[in-house]
Amino acid sequence: MAILSFAIPVPPGKTKDLEQHLAEATKHEDLDEAFRSQGISRESWHLQQTPQGDLLILVFDCDDPLFMLKEYSESERPLLVWQRECLKDILGIDLSDAPPGLPSTLLFDWP
Repeated sequence: MAILSFAIPVPPGKTKDLEQHLAEATKHEDLDEAFRSQGISRESWHLQQTPQGDLLILVFDCDDPLFMLKEYSESERPLLVWQRECLKDILGIDLSDAPPGLPSTLLFDWP
């Protein structure tokens, strides 16, 4: 099992929209199967408030991070299409494209 994590700045005034989107997404009937289809065993979203603004920190436990990202970006599942559209509107980024740069660097992992 691999872990993929990344942080995305939340534009000013969009935190409530993000929270509302997540509340709706977690009730979707296809949620569990969408995660399974991407090889995700656990996904968590964290909101970190900073003096520079809010950050959305995403953490995925998955079989293969590159497969998971590809599957997410190409999926035609209604939940994932809707989620990509909402997050593009809320965060201003297109998560159907690969994240820019290299994946995060693991600095510490215990145990």
